[in-house]
Amino acid sequence: LTARRCRDRSRGLPRQVRDILTACSTTGRNPLTRSRDTLLFHLLWETGMRIGEALNLQHRDISTGRGETPWIEVIARQTHPHGLRGKTSTPRRIYISDELENAYTAHLWALIDTGIDIDVPNLAAHPVFVNVVRDPRWAPMRAETVYQKTRAIHAHLQPLPRFTPHWFRHTHATTLLMAGTPPHVVMRRLGHSDVQTTLNTYGWVTEDAELRALGSWQTLTESWRGLA
Repeated sequence: LTARRCRDRSRGLPRQVRDILTACSTTGRNPLTRSRDTLLFHLLWETGMRIGEALNLQHRDISTGRGETPWIEVIARQTHPHGLRGKTSTPRRIYISDELENAYTAHLWALIDTGIDIDVPNLAAHPVFVNVVRDPRWAPMRAETVYQKTRAIHAHLQPLPRFTPHWFRHTHATTLLMAGTPPHVVMRRLGHSDVQTTLNTYGWVTEDAELRALGSWQTLTESWRGLA
């Protein structure tokens, strides 16, 4: 996305994200589908992960319930049956909120209640995001399925602007930078190879913040009084 499109699409957040998550949790007949899709879009929004990274996640990559800040280990795997993979080869750890941990735990127990632990010999090494309705059941989820879901949500929530799974990554980075997070921290969270990549893509965010700060001219010049 261009800087202008990123800027335009960041307006109205996080209301738009909340609307999307609400649509995931309230539309569709199958409760497993609802909990899976809610978890997926919550994950993309909160972590800034690429869709290939998210669909490659395995249950053993998520650390929860240990009395410490929950986290996700993002590992560049090459084994997804639909050819999905992340762009970076270096693993990275992303710390997550209790809300996202709870969404994952709720979905995991819903899967277990439906018998996935009986059907799948090694659940810990199985993908988090799988088919829950269509056959083959418990098979790794396709990216095409995610794009179909985004189109369905857009139709349900019009006039919400069109969005893609990658839109969540851009809004995640934009939100962090607008909150004052240092670019090198955003770089590590997104898995960029260097900070210049982050600045080239999202530099307009920090530039806008600096220009807005200059708008408070009176505050900036208070320290000058009495010096003349």
